[in-house]
Amino acid sequence: MRRALLLLLLTACPAPAATDDGLTVRDAGADPCLATDQDGDGFSTLASCGEVDCDDTNIGVFPGAPEACNGIDEDCDGEADEDLGEGTCGVGPGQRVVPFCGDGAPAACTPAPPSEEVCNGLDDDCDGDTDEDLIGETCGVGACVARAECNGGTWSACQPAPPSAEICNRIDDDCNGEVDEGLGTEVVESTYSTLVGQHAQCDGSGQRIGPDCNAAFNRFCAAHGCSTTGFGPLENFNDVAVAGCVRATGFDVPYATLATFHPPCDGSGQRIGPDCNAAMHRYCANQPGFVSGFGPAEQSATTALVQCVAADVGTVVQTTYSTLVQHHGGCTQQSRIGPDCNAAINRFCRSQGHATGWGPVENSGDVAVVTCVR
Repeated sequence: MRRALLLLLLTACPAPAATDDGLTVRDAGADPCLATDQDGDGFSTLASCGEVDCDDTNIGVFPGAPEACNGIDEDCDGEADEDLGEGTCGVGPGQRVVPFCGDGAPAACTPAPPSEEVCNGLDDDCDGDTDEDLIGETCGVGACVARAECNGGTWSACQPAPPSAEICNRIDDDCNGEVDEGLGTEVVESTYSTLVGQHAQCDGSGQRIGPDCNAAFNRFCAAHGCSTTGFGPLENFNDVAVAGCVRATGFDVPYATLATFHPPCDGSGQRIGPDCNAAMHRYCANQPGFVSGFGPAEQSATTALVQCVAADVGTVVQTTYSTLVQHHGGCTQQSRIGPDCNAAINRFCRSQGHATGWGPVENSGDVAVVTCVR
């Protein structure tokens, strides 16, 4: 009886299906999930089969499929082309970050155009440097001039540099708006052999003092130290010619103008001499900021280059020929002006604590007015 029942059970079970190669497979007709997977990607369109294939006609579309940049929702999450990353291009404010994919196609990254560099901590001109070559506001004068600096995207306050003692360097070291002030006066021993190179007629033979030597001394001193012009000779012997070099301001003045300050200095009756000394002195004293002057440092047919000195350089001193003759025996009321009086005035001014001087800028009787310079 037991044997008959076992035989009945065995004959009631269906035989497994066989493939051509002898392997056993499930019958798709018996599995609805497999039966509804039309594209063969392993996912059905039936909700009862788990994750649903959102496009059963495309084997590349199924839940969890890798997303591609094509405008299609490959992974069936309701979004297309998501999470494909992004790229960066450009530097500074011109830098741009864009998704690799846009509107179903790979996207190009284009940097923003560069702009002028400003102090903001950014590379505005997109050259890889930040806040470079910026010029801040200036403050101070002369050697004290300073600029504000851009630090960390912010302008610093402009602080002038500290002043220093004035030296002869064509710079306003003490930052008072004047250059080499008080440093231009110097007594320089030169030679006629040197001066003739400045003006051919001032050779110590044809001329030792006069208009040509005035020009030679002017040019010699203008090229020397902190001076801008000069006069002389303060002393002269053999080839030696001593120059008084000073800082002064030159004015080309018509002789017709000088004649209004002292009529004999009209360029016709006199072009150089005691009357023109007085005219040039008075002309300079009439100009704002100046106290006296000398010349002509150069001259044309109608004009004289008058050199005027400021109050911080020159001092007008009234003395007498009786005093000057004690400094050089040849400077008397009879000689009044010339090389002997040049030497006497130079020595007189030095005895008064000045560097040198010239004159007479006025003279009458025993009175001789001179200009001493420091």
